[in-house]
Amino acid sequence: MNNNCTLYVGLDVHQESITVAYAINSEPVELMGKIGTTPTDIERLCKRLTSKAGRVQVVYEASRQIKQLVQLS
Repeated sequence: MNNNCTLYVGLDVHQESITVAYAINSEPVELMGKIGTTPTDIERLCKRLTSKAGRVQVVYEASRQIKQLVQLS
C-alpha cells in the first residue's frame, strides 16, 4: 500500500449487485467487477480497497439501495 496515494472508487448500486470501478491518483480507471450486496460482501470490498492506498474517496450512483450501504459505513 502506498500511503501517499488516493484511491477513487465509483459504485453503481443495484438491488442484487454493486459494480465497482477505481483509479489510483490520476491512473486509468480499472473495473473491479460486480460484488454482492450483503454486509459481508461490502466489508470484503472495503478491506480490498483500503489495502490499495492511504486515502479512499467513494462516489456512488444514487438509488434506493444506498441506504443499506450508508448504514454499513
